[in-house]
Amino acid sequence: MSNKVKIEANKLLTHFIREIANEVYENPLITGPAIDDSRMITKAEALARFMWKAALGYKETVEVIDKKTGRVIGHKEIIHSQDKVYVTMLYDRMEGRVPTVEVKEASKKATVTDMVSKEGKNRINEIAKR
Repeated sequence: MSNKVKIEANKLLTHFIREIANEVYENPLITGPAIDDSRMITKAEALARFMWKAALGYKETVEVIDKKTGRVIGHKEIIHSQDKVYVTMLYDRMEGRVPTVEVKEASKKATVTDMVSKEGKNRINEIAKR
């Protein structure tokens, strides 16, 4: 796959990720102090809330189901510890160190550094010819 095709694919993927992030999220499992049943949230907000939840650690109550009958026989509490990856991601974002998602297409135009290097090389070659 050529570099140009990869860049275009990354741009397209980023576009759809942002578009989907703004859709209304209908998962009732994402709740928090600022969310009640009367307010819908976007997928982006649900993801941000999960990131905070995972960074701080949380308890989850799950149903225990009998394998033979398929009936609920009780509940079990699972403790999820703080996740350092989410802590780092959130801290970096709060500090303004957000990694770029899109790959920028390399410009065909020469950079200032390239032009200065080329000019220096030309001058040295002219001196050598004398």
